[in-house]
Amino acid sequence: MIQIYSATNTNYEQNGDSVLLPINCLITASINQSWTIEITHPIDSEGRWKYIEEEAVVKAPSFNGDQLFRLKTVTKTDTQVTATGEPIFMDAMDDCFLVDVRPTDKNGQQALDIMTAPNSKYTGQSNITKLSTAYYQFKNLIEAINGDDENSFINRWGGEIFFDNFKIVINETIGTDNGVEIRYGKNIPVDGFSQEVDTSAVITRIYPKAFNGYTMTNSGYVDSDLIDNYPTVKAATITFDDVKMAEDAQEDDAANGIIICNNQTELDTALTQKCNEQFAAGVDKPKVTINCQMVQLANTEQYKDYAVLETVSLGDTVHCVNNHLGIKTDARVISLTYDSILKKVDSVTIGDYEYNYFNNVTSTVNRVESAIRPDGTVMAEQISGFINGAFAQLRLQNSIAQKQNVRAILFEDLDPDSSTFGAMSIGTQGLQISRQRNPNNNDWIWTTAMTAEGLIANIIVAGLIADKTGKSYWNLDTGQFVIDEGTITAGTINGAKITSPSDTISGDIIIEDGMIKSNRTVSGVERTMQIYNGGIQFLMDWASQNIDTSALLSYGGLTLTRNDSSGESTTALSPGSININSLSVLPMQTGEFSVSVPAEAYGNYNVTFPTDFKNTPIVLTALKSAADDPGVGNTAVSAHSITGSGCEIRFFNNGSSTRTTTVVWAAFGI
Repeated sequence: MIQIYSATNTNYEQNGDSVLLPINCLITASINQSWTIEITHPIDSEGRWKYIEEEAVVKAPSFNGDQLFRLKTVTKTDTQVTATGEPIFMDAMDDCFLVDVRPTDKNGQQALDIMTAPNSKYTGQSNITKLSTAYYQFKNLIEAINGDDENSFINRWGGEIFFDNFKIVINETIGTDNGVEIRYGKNIPVDGFSQEVDTSAVITRIYPKAFNGYTMTNSGYVDSDLIDNYPTVKAATITFDDVKMAEDAQEDDAANGIIICNNQTELDTALTQKCNEQFAAGVDKPKVTINCQMVQLANTEQYKDYAVLETVSLGDTVHCVNNHLGIKTDARVISLTYDSILKKVDSVTIGDYEYNYFNNVTSTVNRVESAIRPDGTVMAEQISGFINGAFAQLRLQNSIAQKQNVRAILFEDLDPDSSTFGAMSIGTQGLQISRQRNPNNNDWIWTTAMTAEGLIANIIVAGLIADKTGKSYWNLDTGQFVIDEGTITAGTINGAKITSPSDTISGDIIIEDGMIKSNRTVSGVERTMQIYNGGIQFLMDWASQNIDTSALLSYGGLTLTRNDSSGESTTALSPGSININSLSVLPMQTGEFSVSVPAEAYGNYNVTFPTDFKNTPIVLTALKSAADDPGVGNTAVSAHSITGSGCEIRFFNNGSSTRTTTVVWAAFGI
């Protein structure tokens, strides 16, 4: 049953506002591409067609159960209404906005949980275990998942997308293997069926090389079990930099998955294993693409060979048997159209496993990942090996290159509406690429150039940029930037995160108007430092603790001020004075006590310092008296038996009567 809900009706668990009886209702889906529904409905006397309006929601049977689609375009004629829509999850473009969302070191499920949090209506599911980090600022959820930005979920975590109403599933791969098998190549293609078999990338014999150019015994090779299925041998060389002789190995190679060989026999075994892994991955099989229109095939003899495809779902594995070559290839459903009225697959596109052997032969990109350790650092010898290997592969071109009589060639497409609009100039002085004309439309604006002196480009896309030693590098996939030695010179530095072994500091460092300003947050506490021509200022706001602490270092001195619930304390150092209210460790300690000593006698008084000194201090003593009696001159006071924790103070009275007064002391030390 196909139901429709008005734009204002969001109770999709109940029956819709009307049941539709369309002429056709087709749902089309492709891996990591758009999903759409297309409905054609007659102008019926019951008025069902009147409910078909923009923003209405249709619930229709699909290959993954009943699915909700929001209508986006509606076209009406005298006889029928045609409408198209997209999955209800696409509503997240409007009502799930990510102002500042930063999944950090998260797997796929954790990242989706964070990304869908702004609107609990949406959920995500993922089996991706890879840990990655992405920043989403002022983006809707759909942009964040599969936008062109390098931070998109698909670009950071990978995976394949499967819509399920308000839930989105992003797994390593979608679909299942239910053992579906079809045979092709026996019959002449008919209406509703087409096949494309591409053997240009097939390799049936591999001449393997290990790191540093080592080969198998007698420059040997490894053959595929399918080598006799083709009329000719299809040979190629593949270099495996993760196979090394012991003399080339680094101490941590084994821990990083590098195969270490102690002799030629072990090397032969390792290279044979690597070649067989390539064959198991499908390098010896052709690329197959099959398109089936099930409705058109239904009345043909060939239909019985492909009827099983009416039960497949997006991403499912299909085992394709080539009757001519005698080869079984595992292909996947990369696109399908489902008939919601007949409740079966209407058409299906099967794409063969795409094995990019070229990357394994000539590209260093796939090798970069193996050069990165789990902790994010790089293996220098791997980087060096990639660079040297790339140059070696390019030098091989010299033996097959054909000399040209011209010194430069220009390729250009001047039609601005063409998908190939642009130009490339290549010659003895370098290469230029452009996709933009100048204002007078009489020449190209060349945005990318490569010469013998270097590369110039507006945009460079790369995974890892590293020096040949691997000590300094920029991992663009993770954002890690490492400089082993050197100097960074800049006018303005804006940083989002600086990590030290003991703490994480987030904020900005700004140099402007003769001032260096650093804003940072440490453990939830906002701190600011300003250096300018008037001095240095430190500000710290602990709002949660109602504490405001500031310090100012200027030409006039140093002032430290602290205000909290206990009151105000100030320490000031200026050219004319030192004022210390309280310090946790004091270089000077003071005290006083009252004494009373009879005539012609002395008394001893023990003093304990409030804080122990690390060494023996100097102790000064004196009388504290406002008396005007000359007899006070017959008294004296001194300190002895001094230690880091205290001393004994002795009071002498040489007068003719008892003396009562106050003694003060001061101790100086560390």
